[in-house]
Amino acid sequence: MAQAEQIPGSGPPAAPDGGRSAVPERVAARPAGRPAARPAAHKDRLAALDGLRFLAALSVVLFHFVGQTPAATIDVWGRPYQDLFPTAHRWFAFGRLGVDLFFLISGFVICMSAWGRTPRDFFISRVTRLYPMYWIAITVSACVIYLTDGPFGHPNPRLLFGNFTMLQTPLGVDDLDPVYWTLWPELCFYLTFAVVVWKGLSYRRVVIFCGLWTVAAVLAPAARIPLLTLLANPTSAPYFIAGMAFYLMYRYRSTPLLWGIVAMSWLLALHFLLAASGGRNNWGTWSPWRGWLVLVTSVFFLLLAAIALGWTRWIKGRWLTVAGTMTFPLYLTHDTIGITIAHTYGDRVDPWLLVGTTTAGLIVLAYLLHRFVERPVAVAMRRSLNSAAFTLHPPQPRGRPD
Repeated sequence: MAQAEQIPGSGPPAAPDGGRSAVPERVAARPAGRPAARPAAHKDRLAALDGLRFLAALSVVLFHFVGQTPAATIDVWGRPYQDLFPTAHRWFAFGRLGVDLFFLISGFVICMSAWGRTPRDFFISRVTRLYPMYWIAITVSACVIYLTDGPFGHPNPRLLFGNFTMLQTPLGVDDLDPVYWTLWPELCFYLTFAVVVWKGLSYRRVVIFCGLWTVAAVLAPAARIPLLTLLANPTSAPYFIAGMAFYLMYRYRSTPLLWGIVAMSWLLALHFLLAASGGRNNWGTWSPWRGWLVLVTSVFFLLLAAIALGWTRWIKGRWLTVAGTMTFPLYLTHDTIGITIAHTYGDRVDPWLLVGTTTAGLIVLAYLLHRFVERPVAVAMRRSLNSAAFTLHPPQPRGRPD
């Protein structure tokens, strides 16, 4: 899950660069084939993006607490989820799709936040947005896992070393917390998109990047090349690609070409989502009516389209930005803490009361972690990286001792 660029020291997610880069600049001459930039838009319209991001995180939280399948979580509450939440379970099960909405939003905000940045700026912004909160979350999760008798057991501490790198997927190391799986698709997006940032972001280059990534996502499963599949992330790629196309609509107005990219991404997203095998969903444990999956995914695309076309600029409120800043810490910390609480107190407290109080407590914890831990660490880390010299030239040799 990506974090949007914000004012220094603020965490995910708000308008990139505090909303500054969201305003398209005027250009004296427009290259052929590129649509004219839209008139300057109010950054407040991105408050809808913050609110949408928070709702996506909340849907994932409630999925883990109410909507999981019994095959994977029978020991959490001590009895199947369907027995505890007979009606709500089947609806909250769709909360797992909140991750797909995160990826859509990520394509939008990363493209926006990288515009006009140098590769060095892009690198520093990504490292300082992701790693501080991620390291904090691992530390918190490790304390919960190793100091309590929860359902996660006590995995080999070697797991921690691989997880601290955020490269556990290519290393073949299990995630300390199952929610960490989403970080690898994000990292792949950053690594490949950094090439475009290095060349200089433009309408044409982003469109070409979207096209090349679409082709790679389609060819990867058929080519049976593990490295290509690992980098292309076929099941996640359509959401990132559509998000970038939506940002180009936001910045330059919509065109048939951009709608074509979105339509192709929507079709591929549904193709991978509904695949009998190879997708992320396990039909053996969760098999809803396919029409609901099509509807929910389509709504996600429509919501981003509304933001890209400026239909949500009336939505304003500082509280939405604050809610957005809690998204990343809430997502990273809710699973181990919340599931451990449910496992410990599920047979003593009313399930709905426990879910409500736990969720509220986690939201408060997310705010406190962001405000008093993540922000100071990220600011210090950003200051250090900004003052560092990034060069491949060797330093001056030491003088010979007398």
